[in-house]
Amino acid sequence: MFFEVRIFDAKGELKKVLSPKRLSNRFWKNGEQNLIDFGDKETQSSDWESKKAVKDECQLEDR
Repeated sequence: MFFEVRIFDAKGELKKVLSPKRLSNRFWKNGEQNLIDFGDKETQSSDWESKKAVKDECQLEDR
């Protein structure tokens, strides 16, 4: 099931509207090759823990 998608520019003006039918056709035409796999989510979170933020020289300090 797809919902209508509205695309706006930086000023907030409507640029494009994608209908549910168009989104559905696009999905079935491209198949599963463009889908994101969320099944391996646990290993990604453990990798995130090992990547701690390094303090930058130019980073502002909290007061």
